[in-house]
Amino acid sequence: MFAKKEDEVVKKTKTPITQNSLIEDFKKLGLKAGDVVIVHASMSKIGWIAGTSVAVVNALMEVLTPEGTLVMPTMTSDNTDPENWKNPPVPDEWKQIIRDNMPAYHPDYSTSRGMGRISETFRNYPDVLRS
Repeated sequence: MFAKKEDEVVKKTKTPITQNSLIEDFKKLGLKAGDVVIVHASMSKIGWIAGTSVAVVNALMEVLTPEGTLVMPTMTSDNTDPENWKNPPVPDEWKQIIRDNMPAYHPDYSTSRGMGRISETFRNYPDVLRS
């Protein structure tokens, strides 16, 4: 499935997107050193990116500089009570097993769910804080 989606992204992209082209695009959007920016982005909506999510994060950080602040959602929606899960719901007989075996949230290694590769890459960068 992943290869099929990537194939579709390649076909929709005129030329590979690079870290340098992202830097130029972010500047054209008005981003600059010292800005505070919240980013929730989809790799496939951007286009085919040489360097994948690392190129996106590096480009954002280069434009914003250390004086700026980059914020991204890194929710752990799977670390909740399965009683309320709808996408997907789980069988009732699974719910207590999940409750009994779900590790507690830890900001350093609890993975994001449904937030995308860009935010998951970003949260693993040095000096990134997660609450």
